[in-house]
Amino acid sequence: MKSPVIKRLNDDYYHVKISCGSPCQGHDFIARSKQKDDATSEFITINAKNNCLIETDTRKNKITARQLNLDKTYTLISTKNHIFQQVPIWEIAQYTIFQRSSYFDQLGNLVLIANYDGDNGEKVQFKKIFPNPCGL
Repeated sequence: MKSPVIKRLNDDYYHVKISCGSPCQGHDFIARSKQKDDATSEFITINAKNNCLIETDTRKNKITARQLNLDKTYTLISTKNHIFQQVPIWEIAQYTIFQRSSYFDQLGNLVLIANYDGDNGEKVQFKKIFPNPCGL
């Protein structure tokens, strides 16, 4: 196992990324109060301003949003949706294609991005915006 990467997310959380091989990884969110700790193994991105976590649920083929330490989950879209027809989403670890490029904009909207090589070797970018994904 590689050494963890630890970054301060905000005043309430630290984000700890642990790699256990490709594509295996874990993301822990360590809170000031241990009861508020959280974790995911299918991390895409997080909004540090409001702790809105975006992750995949590979078993259910969907991309979801939720607040850290809360049970309510919002389904944003199915990874089997026709808009992803050309996007090379792995059957396992579906988060990987979105993880490095997706982010939250200044207004708190999720900008879901997948960068990949097209059939002819050209660079292709898929982009979709989800307003207020955690319903705040």
